[in-house]
Formats: sequence, C-alpha cells, structure tokens
Amino acid sequence: MNSQLDLLRGERPATVERPDPPIEDAGRGGDAGWERWRAWLLPAVPALLALAMGVWGAARLPLWRDEAITAEIARRSVPDILWCARHIDAVHAAYYLFMHGVIQVFGASEFALRIPSIAAFAAMAAGIAVLGRKIMSGPVGLIAGLICAGAPFASHYAHEARSYSLVAALTVWLTVLFVDLAERGSRRRYAAYGAGIALLGLVHLFALLILPAHLVTLLLTRRTRTMLRPWSAAAGGAVVAVSPLMALAVTQRNALDWLTRPGWLDVRFLVETFTGPPIVAYLLGAAIAVGLITARSRGPISPQALAVPWLLLPATVLLLVSQFHPFYTYRYVIGSLPAMALLAAAGLVRLPYRTWLAPLVVMAVLLQPLHVEQRRPEKWWDNLRGAAQIVERESRPGDAIVFITADRRSIAEAYPDEFHGLRDVTMRRTPAEAGNFGGEEYDPAEIGRRLTSAGTNRVWLLEGPWRMPSLVPQDRAKVDALQRNYRQASVWRVTGITLTLYQR
Repeated sequence: MNSQLDLLRGERPATVERPDPPIEDAGRGGDAGWERWRAWLLPAVPALLALAMGVWGAARLPLWRDEAITAEIARRSVPDILWCARHIDAVHAAYYLFMHGVIQVFGASEFALRIPSIAAFAAMAAGIAVLGRKIMSGPVGLIAGLICAGAPFASHYAHEARSYSLVAALTVWLTVLFVDLAERGSRRRYAAYGAGIALLGLVHLFALLILPAHLVTLLLTRRTRTMLRPWSAAAGGAVVAVSPLMALAVTQRNALDWLTRPGWLDVRFLVETFTGPPIVAYLLGAAIAVGLITARSRGPISPQALAVPWLLLPATVLLLVSQFHPFYTYRYVIGSLPAMALLAAAGLVRLPYRTWLAPLVVMAVLLQPLHVEQRRPEKWWDNLRGAAQIVERESRPGDAIVFITADRRSIAEAYPDEFHGLRDVTMRRTPAEAGNFGGEEYDPAEIGRRLTSAGTNRVWLLEGPWRMPSLVPQDRAKVDALQRNYRQASVWRVTGITLTLYQR
C-alpha cells in the first residue's frame, strides 16, 4: 500500500525495478543528429495523423449556429468586436479577435474558418506525444498522440470554428511546460508559464481549471513541493491578469441560462464522448487500469500524479458547481482528453514489443463508423449552408426577410452572398451597431406596420426547426402580420432551420 502511495506521489520505492530504458536512451553513443531528428519525428507522426483527420471532411460540413456567430463577429472591425464584448460573449472576445486576423489572411470560407482548429488539433496530438516521451518514454508518447489523433471527440472540434480545439492544444503544451518547471525551473520559464495560463484564460475561462489540477500534482509529488511558491506566483499573476474578463463575464452569465443542472446521465455521456463506443471504452478502461498500476516516471513527476487530477478534477469541479448554478457542458472539459490518452498509453506500452499496435488498430476500426457519421453534413448541428442555398436559389430581387429569433441573423452574416438583395424590414440597427448577435429590432407596432406595407409581395421567414409556443413581442408581431397579410406559399426544412415563403 505504501508503495502505491509513493508511486502516486512520484516517489519510486526501493523494491520497484528500474524501468526499461526508453527508446530514445538506447545507443547513446550513436549519432546525436539522428537522436535529434527522432525527437522531432516522434510528435510529427500523431500530428500528421491529426492533421489528416482534421482536414478530412472539414470543407464539406456546413457552419452551424455557433460557428456562424464566429463568422459574424470576426468579420467586424476590431472596435466593433470590442464593442460587442462589452454587451455579450466577452469570454470569446480574444478568440474573435484572433479569428479576425485569420479572416484577413485566409478569407471566411467554411474551411478557412476551421484552419486554426485543425492546426490546434495537430498541435494537441504532438504535445501529448512530447509529454508522454518526457515523463515516461518515446513509445508512450507515440501511443498517446495516436489515441488523441484518432479520438472522434477531438476531431469533431477540429471541424468547428470555435475555441475548444485551441483550448486543448494550449492545455497540453502548458502541461509540458509545467513538467519542465519541475525539472529545471527558472524565472523565465515561470514567466512563460504564467503568460501561457493567462492566454488560456483569455481563450476560455473554464480552461483555467487546469490550475487546480496542476496544484494537486504538486501536492502529491514530494520532490516538487519547492515549486509551490514560484508556481503560485505565476498562476496567481495569470489569474489577476484575466480577472477583468472574469468580472465582465459575471455580468453576462445569463448567456449560460440554457444550461441545466447535470446528473448521472451527463457523467455517462461525458465518458462515452471521451472514449467512444462501449467496446472501445472497455479497451481504454483496461489500458488505463494497467497504466495506473504500472506506469513509471523518468522524472520527478509520476504519470499518475500528473494525469489523474488533469483527467478528473476539471469535470468534477464543473459538475459539482453546476448543482447550484449550471455551468457544465461536456465541451468545456475537452482539455482533459489528452490525460486519458496518456494513462491509456502507459498501459498499452506494457504489452510485448510493439504488439500495442494491435489494440490501436482495433480501436481505429471500431471508431471508423463514428468518424464517417460525424462528417456527414446532414448529421451536423445545423445546416446553415443548405438554408442559405435555398434562399439564394428561390429568392427574387426585392424580397423581404424576417428572423425568429433575432439572433438567427447570424446566418445571413455568415453567408452574406446568398442573402444579398433581401431586405431585412424589421431591423432597426445592425448587429455590429447594437453590439450583439441579432441587432436591434423595431417595436412590435412598427414591425406590424412595416410588414403590412413592406412594398413587396414576398416575405421570407427564417426560424428554427420548431416555433416556441411563447414568443417575445417582436416575434409575435412578425407572425401575426405575416398571417394577417400573406399566405403561406412554400416551406423548406433543413437540419435545424425552417424556411417559409409568404406571398400576398
């Protein structure tokens, strides 16, 4: 029992055999240049696989609603992005500013908007390979990187023009730096760690839950407890740096009102999301169990002390806090996925020489249908491209359009060419002017008057897959005016969107 506790703390008991020499330690008298090349090649293999998985299908998938918001906000000027952050979505302001630069370079096509997420996916796979090699061995790093590159959960967010893939990549590389601090800390390295944590918080505040995970790792590891003071200074400085964003986010917390209190079904869904189908979950679970028992460290921090808090603590904190005020959704803990891969790799590497390839191949085959399924456009959250193409094909010059709810204007902002020429008759101020997603609409009475005398015989209504029974006054005025002055001519339905054409 004491031996197991020592292992968790990062201490190697006297009765435990020394680990086999890691792959990169063999042949120390060999060519140093080849060793350096091998150090680069190790993370390159999973990075290239992740890049291929990210590119696969990225251009075929339409934008969904959250991605449309990314396109809408990132197209604005920098002052307009900052103006919007004062009113809504401040937690994503740094990401929108970054994406503004991406659009200037690559354009705003669906694939271009996803380039940063695809690159971050590859960086995450490379980072966990480097981390596995640093704390255990080259084969462990390679296996962990391949597991991450083949994870459907990770590749799904490589296909989203949102910040979650970047969060995972930053979390991994900051953990690499954290392990470096345990081996050779310096003021410069601590400053880099603090700056990186601040950047991580700017990208997504909930990603800062990696800090308590790192703290638990330090407390479990005797030989790194001298790090507590400089680590606390670096981490504390990072938190202070992002505290203005935290304060602003508190005033905008109603943006998470759609979340509900999580239960055991959410925990089960999180496990399934991380692992995939049941057979893959059993394989990974068995590998993790072996890794927890047998993993040995080549440095001051044990794999168990590093990966277990990293895997469990962020989700546990969010789930517990969300019992009182819902903050949890599974994508907020994507940064913990590499920890699962690291523990599974530590178990798989115990198989006889290179036979660990067999379970990896089995898992790849079992996960293939899931990868194919999530790359089918009709299985995406919303088919905004399909809706935009219908409007482009069926609309006529001078047609009017109304949206229920107002924030669905982001579709027209994301696909401006397809909506070109349609008159938005209920909008008083544009979303950029109003500093939000949906703009500012006229009052209900004015909406009724404008639709009654719209100067057109055709009005498009774009709304969700179903209409809520209780509408805000502006939306109720739209429905009443359309039903009173027009007849329903045609209806089109695509995933997540209903389009109705009204004619006089």
